[in-house]
Amino acid sequence: MGPGEGNFTSEPRPLAEGDPDRIADYPLTGVLGSDGQGVVYLSRTPQGRPVAVKTLHARMAEDDQAQARFLRETEIAGRVAAFCTARVLDAGIAGGRPYLVSEYVQGPSLEQLVARDGPRAGGGLDRLAITTLMALQAIHRAGVVHRDFKPGNVIMGQEGPVVIDFGIARALEHSTTASGLVGTPAYMSPELLDGGAAGVASDVFAWAATIVYAASGHRAFPGSTPGAILNAIMTHEPDLTGVPGHLSPLLTSCLAKDPAARPTAADLLTALTHERPLTTPRAPVARRRVMRVLAAGVLIAAVPAAYGLFSATPGLPFGSLVRHPAKGRQKWVLSLAMSQVHGRPVIVSGGYGGAIAVTDLATGAPVGALLKGHRGPIWSVATTVVRGIPAAVSGGLDGTVRVWDLATGTPIHEPLSGHRGSVESVAVGRLDGRPVAVSGGQDHTVRRWDLTGGAPIGEPIEGHPTWVLALAVGQSGGRPVVASGGYDGRILISDLATGARVAERAGAHSGPVESMTVGRLGDRQVAISGGGDGSVRVWELTTGAAVGKPFTGHRSWALGLAAGELDDGRAVVLSGGYRDETVRVWDLAPGAPIGGPFLGHRGLIEAVTVGELDDRRVAVSAGDDGMVRVWSLGPPYPPR
Repeated sequence: MGPGEGNFTSEPRPLAEGDPDRIADYPLTGVLGSDGQGVVYLSRTPQGRPVAVKTLHARMAEDDQAQARFLRETEIAGRVAAFCTARVLDAGIAGGRPYLVSEYVQGPSLEQLVARDGPRAGGGLDRLAITTLMALQAIHRAGVVHRDFKPGNVIMGQEGPVVIDFGIARALEHSTTASGLVGTPAYMSPELLDGGAAGVASDVFAWAATIVYAASGHRAFPGSTPGAILNAIMTHEPDLTGVPGHLSPLLTSCLAKDPAARPTAADLLTALTHERPLTTPRAPVARRRVMRVLAAGVLIAAVPAAYGLFSATPGLPFGSLVRHPAKGRQKWVLSLAMSQVHGRPVIVSGGYGGAIAVTDLATGAPVGALLKGHRGPIWSVATTVVRGIPAAVSGGLDGTVRVWDLATGTPIHEPLSGHRGSVESVAVGRLDGRPVAVSGGQDHTVRRWDLTGGAPIGEPIEGHPTWVLALAVGQSGGRPVVASGGYDGRILISDLATGARVAERAGAHSGPVESMTVGRLGDRQVAISGGGDGSVRVWELTTGAAVGKPFTGHRSWALGLAAGELDDGRAVVLSGGYRDETVRVWDLAPGAPIGGPFLGHRGLIEAVTVGELDDRRVAVSAGDDGMVRVWSLGPPYPPR
C-alpha cells in the first residue's frame, strides 16, 4: 500500500501527538498520509519487512456483523495475485477500529507524478495502461471489485506501477452509516452515481478515467465543483484532449454511460497487446448478467444440429476443432473435468458465478440443471465414482468442498468444511480401494476426505508457507501420494495415507505453481506443474527431482494443465496460457511441442482437460469468454 488520493507524502513524516504508536501487533514508525477513508502509517513486521498499516474510520465499533463483513472482504482481497498489486497481508479490528496491512511500495502516486512532472507519453504510457489493466484483471479474478480505482491508488514504484487499496471501498460500503458515496466521485461511473451496484464494468470506467488523466494531465470529466464533475459524468462526453490517437477509441468505449456497452478487461488487453481492433461489446442483457449464470438447465434429448458437430470420425486432423465452440451457461469458466453420465461423455465445468454446469461433450448441449451451492467462484473441479455413482468434487472461494451426484444433480454429502479461507484446488484418488479427495487452499494446508462417508482423513497436511494453489494425486513406489504446489513456487509430495513428507522442491517455479497433474512417463508416474513463470515442468514423484528441461512457449501463466495419451501411445501434457490465448500440447518423453499452438480463444484460458469422444482422444479448453472448445488429439499428427 502506498499513498492514496488525499494529504500524502512520498516519504513518511514522524508520528505526531495524537498518533498511536502501535496498532495490534504492528509498531508504527511514521505517517504516510490520510484521506477520507482513514490514516496510513508505516510499520515493520517482526522479520523487519516494511508494511503499510491503514486504519479506517470507526464506523463499525459496535456492529459485530459489519466487523465480520469487513474481515471477510479483506480476506478475499488478500488472495489477489501479487502481480502489479500491493498484497494484502493482514487485517483486523483493534480498539473498535478496523485496520488493513499490506506491502509498502515506496514512490509517488500517479496523481503526484503527473502533477509534478506532467502527463505520461509514448511507451511509458502504454506500459502504464497495460500494467494497471493486468492488475485490475488479477483483482477481478479474485472475486474483488476495486470500487476506488484512481490515480491516487496507483503507486509508481521502483519496479513499475502498483495498484493499492483494492477491497477497502467494498468493506466501507458494507459498514458505513452515511448516505454519501463510497469512492472518489471524479472517477466513479454513472451507474454508481445513480445508486447502482459496483461491478467490473465500473472498474473499467475508473481505469479509463485514470489513463485519461495520466495521458493528458486533466480529468476526463472536468469541473470546478463536485456537482459540476458529477453532472459531467452523467451527461457529457469525456474530454480526451491530449490523449494519443491509438488510445482514444479504447478509452471512449470504456467511458460509455451504459456499463453494458463497455469492453471487458480481456478485450482491452487483447487490443493493447495484440494490436487487434476492439470488437463490439456483448449485448446489454448478457453484460448485465456477466457475474451470474443462467438459471435453468435443459435435459438433453437429442443431438441438435444447432450445436454444430463437425465429425467424430477418423481423419479430423490433430488440433482441429471437433465442433463449433459452444457458448455455455457460464459467462466465465474457471475449471474443467470429464465424466460419463448415462453412458455419454460430459464436460463438468465450474464457473465464476458459483455454479457447476454439465455439458454433453459431443454436442455442447446442457445436461440437467446447474449444480448450485457454492457462494462465489468455483476454482477447481475433479470427477470420480462414489458408490457406483458418477460424482464431481468442487472447491471454491467460500472455503467449502462439495461432492455432487452428476446423474441427479444433487449433493452426495453436506459441504465438507475445515479450510480457513478459499479452497484453491481439489483432486481425487483412491486409498485402500475407496475414493478420496484432497483439497488445498488459502490456509496453507492440504486436507484429505473420505468420499464414501464424507469425513476428513487424519490431520491436515502442513508444510506450505503460503497458499496451496494446485494439487494432483499419483502413485510412487506402490503408494498413493499427493503433489501440492504453492504460491511461493514450492512443490511438496506427501504420502496420501499418512500425510508424511516424501519429497520437497523449493523454487520449483520462479512464480506461483498455478496447476498440477500426474502423467505417465515410461513405466512410472511423474508430477507435472504449470507456473506463473509460464513454464511447464516435470518432476519425479519419489524424489522431487526435475525430469528434463522446462517446456517453454507460453507468454503468461500456465494456468490450465492436463495429462493424457495419444492414439500412437505418446504420453502428452496439455497446457493453457492464461493471457496468451493459446493451448499447447507437449510430448512428455522428449519434452517437445507437438505441432503449433491451438488458437481461437479470445480472452483468458482458465482450464483444460482431456477425454474421449467416440474412441477418439480430444482436448477441451475454456475461459472467461464462456466458450467451451473441443479439439481433436487424433491423427493425422503434425510431423515430428
